[in-house]
Amino acid sequence: MRTIAVMNQKGGCGKTTIAINLAGAFTQLDRRVLLVDLDPQAHASIGLGINNEEQQTTSWELLLDPAVTLTDAIYSVDNQLHVVPSSTVLSGIEQELADKSGREERLRQKLSQLNPDAFDFVIVDCPPSVGLLTFNALIAVNELVIPVDASFFAMHGLTKLRETIKVIEDELEHRLDIHVVCNNLDTRTHFSKDMLQEIEQFHGAVLADTFISNSVRLKEAAAKGVTIFDLEKSSKSASQFLSLAREIVEKEPRIATHNLESWIEKLHGPRRVPEGVLFALDAADAKQVRVTGEFTNW
Repeated sequence: MRTIAVMNQKGGCGKTTIAINLAGAFTQLDRRVLLVDLDPQAHASIGLGINNEEQQTTSWELLLDPAVTLTDAIYSVDNQLHVVPSSTVLSGIEQELADKSGREERLRQKLSQLNPDAFDFVIVDCPPSVGLLTFNALIAVNELVIPVDASFFAMHGLTKLRETIKVIEDELEHRLDIHVVCNNLDTRTHFSKDMLQEIEQFHGAVLADTFISNSVRLKEAAAKGVTIFDLEKSSKSASQFLSLAREIVEKEPRIATHNLESWIEKLHGPRRVPEGVLFALDAADAKQVRVTGEFTNW
């Protein structure tokens, strides 16, 4: 199961459009996909025709309540595409979890409860900011898709975002495979072509070969609450998203094994917290778990 976060702290770059239609493209390749909406605006949910006001369990309950599982929060769009919808109340999650230990690992813990064969891809749509929700996504996933439009501000933001990601990778010893995707590209203008060349110059090593053109059909699909494949499967946009999905499928993520033990120890090993010592164990099928140590005289 591959885990991908779609993120960019800059708004207006088409992040949610990428998340929705990339998920749809993976299903066209016969992959089962779970899309987790971590944006309080809930645009990924709305863009797939989900009325989040009618959903009893959303990403808010998922992160807030340890008893809520991913299965409890999943809404099925069809046999291949499934969604954990968001809610506007998610904007208050930082205050709600402010004094809680392990608050940055809540999504990772919930994903760890999934059967690895349940989904081929888990895509997390992040809010346009770098806060608790984004950190939950970064810790939970192994790959990032960063949409960027052809503009000066986007270029500046991309450089700063990659610097932030590098700090997180070094601090947590958690490697993230990055896919930068040029979005909303108008190849008819010289400016867009110049900006694309500049992105290639500074970020070519992680830049996807496939770009997504500016298209009104993508906006129409979002307005109808469907993916581009449901609206117009033969469109240029659908072809581009299918190409992007194939490109990502072929780029298997690399795992930095030299840091794996340290990473696992940080997440799973016993560590001191304000309440005492915290133990974390992924054993969803266990009927009974017992802990022993010096405190029980062995």
